[in-house]
Amino acid sequence: MKKIILTVAAVFALSFANAQDLKSKKGENFLPEAGDWAIGFNADGLFNYAGNMFSQAGNSAPSVDYQTAGTFVGKKFTSATQAYRVMANFQVNSGSTTDVAGNKATTSGFELMAGLGKEWRRGKTRLQGFYGADAMLLVSTGSSTNAAGVETKDGMRFGIGAQGFLGAEYFLFPKISIGAQYTYGLMISSQAASEVAGVKTGNATSGFDLGGVGVSSINMTLHF
Repeated sequence: MKKIILTVAAVFALSFANAQDLKSKKGENFLPEAGDWAIGFNADGLFNYAGNMFSQAGNSAPSVDYQTAGTFVGKKFTSATQAYRVMANFQVNSGSTTDVAGNKATTSGFELMAGLGKEWRRGKTRLQGFYGADAMLLVSTGSSTNAAGVETKDGMRFGIGAQGFLGAEYFLFPKISIGAQYTYGLMISSQAASEVAGVKTGNATSGFDLGGVGVSSINMTLHF
């Protein structure tokens, strides 16, 4: 066990000692370049897996999660220090059930979340800071019909927002980094009243949210 811990410590010590080296021994660039694409995801599962290797509690298969809940996050680098960010989630669902009498109930739904932002980067070593802003759009709706044929429609929800972000990442390997970011933003949304059998029920709503610092966990980003 002591040998394993010392080996891991030595690897990290060597990594930070060579923080000024921006190319690997094979000549590969550690940092992103103009034209690179990147995808990001939450890497907590990978680090939990690595940590459990040194315990007696057992371990499960490593896993990764969404960097932003239920949303794809990607980047397109226009230079070594600037990139466009894209967030997207498009979901359509439908289902049905039939009871013993042959009556059929159905459900359906639609949701779109899209975001576009710009990122700027700073740093001359493998430790890079980044900042920027994202604009976001949200649209969702749904409906259901019960076994008696009565239809219920959810009011369409529409929202627009923007957020600023600030974070840092360290390139452990060529084009592979770990890091985290803080976000702070606003969201304006509205939702129409729902309907049951063509008759409006409840009230239309609207809202304005500002603030609430968001913190991402350990994220891993792959550049290619």
